Amino acid sequence: MFETLMSKTFVILSASLVCAYAGCLYAQKIFNKMFEMQQFDKVKKYNFWAIFINIAVFIVLMFTRKIMPLNMVMMALFTLASGFTLGLITLVYGDTSQKALGITALTTLATGLIATYSGLDFAWLGKFLFIGLIILVIVAIINLFIRIKGNKFFAAFGVLIFTGYLLFDFNNLAKLKQVASANNWETALDFAISIYLDIVNLFINLIQLIGSSNN
Repeated sequence: MFETLMSKTFVILSASLVCAYAGCLYAQKIFNKMFEMQQFDKVKKYNFWAIFINIAVFIVLMFTRKIMPLNMVMMALFTLASGFTLGLITLVYGDTSQKALGITALTTLATGLIATYSGLDFAWLGKFLFIGLIILVIVAIINLFIRIKGNKFFAAFGVLIFTGYLLFDFNNLAKLKQVASANNWETALDFAISIYLDIVNLFINLIQLIGSSNN
């Protein structure tokens, strides 16, 4: 069972998405009660600590990702925490988040199939995606202090970047399937982390894009 690198990666990724979904449902339940009671300050407080814990757990995961089985435990905690932060977003955006989730699922499936079975090499995307990611990070940091116009444009740019990263990461995974030395749980976890982050960031940017279009 789970003899290939791809099977190991997908079992970790599937478990991670289940953890994220559980965290999202729990957050929706908690935040929904706060909204009903108009406890908006409490919502901000919970959301702040959820984001802080999310970042802290991710940092620990990066330092322990080669240590079995601690790396798997930290991956589960990280995806639970990130699912919790997504819970507030999906609750606020409502139907928009459901549309974004459907598009994210279809995009992930399509990019996975194309990257794995098309025979194309998407390695050339790497440097362009990295530059695009740096631009997105810079814009996000500036946006914390100065409200930047054109959120729809940057959301569309983010969708493009993380769709590209899905192609890039799935393609790298497919190219390593015949490499015996790469067939281990540590490598599979690295790919699962990358693909999970691609999916989550694609989902968030789709929500922003669809939401801004509806507005």
